[in-house]
Amino acid sequence: NLKIAWRRMMAAGDFVTTNPPFGYELVDGCGLRIKESEADIVRWIFASYLDGISTREIAKSLTERGILTTEGNAVWNPRSVQLILDNEKYKGDALLQKSYTVDFLTKKRTQNKGEIQMFYVEYDHDAIISKRIWECVQLEIKRRKKYLEEHGTNAYSHRPESNPFASKIICGDCNKVFARKGWRSSTGVDRKVWQCSERYKVKGVMGCANRHVEEETLVKAYLMAWNALVENREDFMEQWTEQLQSENLLEGYRAEKFIEYTDGAEPLTEMDTDFMLKTLDHIKVFGDGTLLVVFLDGTEIECKNE
Repeated sequence: NLKIAWRRMMAAGDFVTTNPPFGYELVDGCGLRIKESEADIVRWIFASYLDGISTREIAKSLTERGILTTEGNAVWNPRSVQLILDNEKYKGDALLQKSYTVDFLTKKRTQNKGEIQMFYVEYDHDAIISKRIWECVQLEIKRRKKYLEEHGTNAYSHRPESNPFASKIICGDCNKVFARKGWRSSTGVDRKVWQCSERYKVKGVMGCANRHVEEETLVKAYLMAWNALVENREDFMEQWTEQLQSENLLEGYRAEKFIEYTDGAEPLTEMDTDFMLKTLDHIKVFGDGTLLVVFLDGTEIECKNE
């Protein structure tokens, strides 16, 4: 029957899909061909994710740019972006029978969790994303998941245009994220300060006793640390050169980017949010005033906040 014929085609690597993902179009009824008008958007999505942008912010940007989803929807959501980042088809491979029909009358489909055989076909069609970049993104997805779990937050980034340090300030005492607060002094001056999210987790009861830190101090610490890295570039070149040979592709990718970012770079004099997202992993705040600036290549630079 038709079902058996399809599975034979899949096993031979001949059958791909009747629903092309964003960036592709069907050819000969089942094969995939790159749709260049969308492929550039796919490349931008992968590059943006490696540049530190969250799936929520990527979805927001796509919606604002008026780009339609595969289904023709005008509004993108983080899940739509995540599905693109997860999809092996963008590196030219195809995992066949990820879902299957459970009721042929209603056409209801369900995710295949091992109930029936799946088939993986390498080099099935032209890739939009290189295998190296695709694998780097998978490692970054895992890294972010671990980061969120470790630091007790559910968002990797939130409205970076107005709150660039969101989820990037970590408590040196309890290892949880700091949250930004708006304080007004007795003289009427508004201040942005960061305080451990565990400090008053239970209303009226003090939890973590770590100190707060002014946002202005965080900006200064980031600029100081980055400029120290640029000034001492040659001292870090050995580390980056070793990382280029790492079996961890993301580690090598970060080293390559840091070599590029620091090559002939001038010191930063003011905050550049987009660049900060590309380079900063987090800043850890300790009770004695020490700020540990940790970059995405693994470099750590200590600053003192008296």
